[in-house]
Amino acid sequence: MAMGNILPLLLAAALGLPGAAAALPPRLEDTGFEALEKTPFTPRHALWSDGSAKRRWLHLPRGSAIDTAQPDAWEFPRGTRAWKEFSENGRKVETRYIERLADGSWRYATYLWNREGTQAVLAPAEGLGKIPSRTDCLACHEGAPVPILGYSAVQLEALLPPALGYLHANCGHCHNDTGPLANVELALAQRAAAPAQSAARTRATVLPRAADLLRKMRSSYALTRMPPLGVTIPDAEGIALVARWIQEQEQQPRPSTGASP
Repeated sequence: MAMGNILPLLLAAALGLPGAAAALPPRLEDTGFEALEKTPFTPRHALWSDGSAKRRWLHLPRGSAIDTAQPDAWEFPRGTRAWKEFSENGRKVETRYIERLADGSWRYATYLWNREGTQAVLAPAEGLGKIPSRTDCLACHEGAPVPILGYSAVQLEALLPPALGYLHANCGHCHNDTGPLANVELALAQRAAAPAQSAARTRATVLPRAADLLRKMRSSYALTRMPPLGVTIPDAEGIALVARWIQEQEQQPRPSTGASP
């Protein structure tokens, strides 16, 4: 087995992650990308990735269905697979892959396309250039209630104010109550089950930190910039959208605490 396939397995085993013994397919076609029936989908609020064009597909095993009883934590059946293709200037660059294994765990991989766009092979476990490492994949996807970030009630069904949708898609998978940046106390994930409450909480946690949030979104310095992964160019339109929303919220009266004057 090539070293690029061994490293993620050793890392998963060292971290005690489920599915550590499962080898990743060496080519994109081996994931079932061409053979399996897929449903294309587009989230309402996209993740900014330096302006790359994206296409997304979902595969559910025949006869299975998503359990949507919990609006903010859809339960995907074992055998679920999802692909996200990135293109730049009309040329396919990479396709990211997520699969739910038989034990209920998830695994992640990135496949790099050749210049002709005829074949994509497994990327190194440590990443390559703007291609995230598999540890980076865990940092983002495992911080959310469900690892498939773009296929959810919030992304497909909820009607969010654009700025809240942007913050949810670009920041909410880490900045939530259980994500890797929960200690920062920025609640940027929205909830389909309680949209008004989650929006109010986002407002309450953003306004005291608005200047710092915008500074990090605008930064071109890798150790300061937010989001920290997969982005090298600040999203001017997205930043302007969030800045306008912050300005609008700052001009509104703060909710009453009920205290006597």
